[in-house]
Amino acid sequence: MHQGKPVLIKNRNYHLRTYNNCFVGSEVVGWLMQQGEVPDRNTAVQCMRKLQSFNIIHHVCDDHLFKDAMLFYRFRKDDGTFPMDKDSSILFRGKMMYHSLKSSSEFVLGTKTHNNLQYADAFLGVDMLNWLVKEKEVQSRPQAVAMCRELLERNIIRHVSDDHHFKDGQYLYQFKQDFTRRYRLSEVLTPLEPILPRSHSRHGSVSSERTNSTSSVGTPNKASFFIGGDEDENKERSGSFGSPSAGNSSVLLRPVTLDELRNNQGRYTQKHIRIVSDAVGYGMVVRGNGPTYIQTVDPGGPAAAAGVKVRQFVKAVNGTDVLEMGHQEVAKYILANQDVVNLVVLQHGRML
Repeated sequence: MHQGKPVLIKNRNYHLRTYNNCFVGSEVVGWLMQQGEVPDRNTAVQCMRKLQSFNIIHHVCDDHLFKDAMLFYRFRKDDGTFPMDKDSSILFRGKMMYHSLKSSSEFVLGTKTHNNLQYADAFLGVDMLNWLVKEKEVQSRPQAVAMCRELLERNIIRHVSDDHHFKDGQYLYQFKQDFTRRYRLSEVLTPLEPILPRSHSRHGSVSSERTNSTSSVGTPNKASFFIGGDEDENKERSGSFGSPSAGNSSVLLRPVTLDELRNNQGRYTQKHIRIVSDAVGYGMVVRGNGPTYIQTVDPGGPAAAAGVKVRQFVKAVNGTDVLEMGHQEVAKYILANQDVVNLVVLQHGRML
């Protein structure tokens, strides 16, 4: 976008003011279609809104959601406002490690076999730690272990059978993504929501209901939801997908104790998940009296798109430890922000 033809990112003037390094919404939508990144203009808008929700782009005056219109937007990297938080730092660290390992002559990374199955971009935990220490990527072996555990918790690497957190030993792991491959934008960005006219309020967009000891976060059972209309117009959507299992027995395969979940050397691994709500909500149901777990996930909702699955236990919500709280308390923390929520969940690979 900076150097291609036509040049999309450049200094632009509007009302006697110059906006540096910006692009026009409608021009980028057309360019994405021309490049084959998206199938249509609507998908392009949804993908750009996802980038905006992750603070990768923004309106030059922070006044508008991304639109297919003559509005100026800018990459936050180009104006120095990109928030380099811990998640972003770990992602970039993992990407740099991947490229370094791919070009390394030590063959730490490659196709390896486990239980008669082959795994690409795989490595042994002990080999990775040896490489990190040798290349001075870390100051100590314990620091290397801690860094690899953070990579696993953020879905950058995984144990090949999801049986173990990262450990120093003959355990086989793999990178979940080929960082050398060029992906289409529509492949890596799940659309946020249908592009519909907006209203001043979000009736029923997020809710928490008591239904047989279950809290529905965003999609209550058999309720009507208003997605919004053009200023004074509303469109109604009704659905019954919010808690189909709410009245049934627990989805857990067996009772799970807090000690099991707190054990850092156990088989439950942490996952960091960020969910951006749509016009209805987050699309999941939580249950339990401490620990709280995911009972139901709407397959077409934001929670499912972000990686939330049934039988995951909710460890933290927006930085607050909620592992010992019941579902109603946890739901209140989730509902405190109706637009985005950051979860830390615990999952057992064999139970998903």
